Amino acid sequence: RAAGPVTEVEEGHCLRSIATAVIAALLILNPSPSKADMNLKLYAYNKLDWSEFQCYNWLIHKESRWNPKARNGSHYGLGQMRSTWYRDLSPKKQIDAHIRYIRHRYKDACDALNHLETRGWH
Repeated sequence: RAAGPVTEVEEGHCLRSIATAVIAALLILNPSPSKADMNLKLYAYNKLDWSEFQCYNWLIHKESRWNPKARNGSHYGLGQMRSTWYRDLSPKKQIDAHIRYIRHRYKDACDALNHLETRGWH
């Protein structure tokens, strides 16, 4: 077809295709997620671009299996941060705080994931 403006029908089809791809990717790690899991993943996805979200999804899966109440010694929540302040945040606020931490300490979630995989912590 000749190049031209995208119609509303084509744009709607494209957005549905993207949404379908995102949901499929979210289901890879957890084939039967709860609504709460999906809401948290979609919240994080809306904070990051696609490639960084893929890294973030793996990072959180490895750290807490997307459980905001996860605990490992003195580390708490989705991002397994060492703070009772973080532990007491809502799950969405945990994501916000964890992304800020990643941006401060690393460049992005892919660098944080690489650090976790090579050193065993991030």
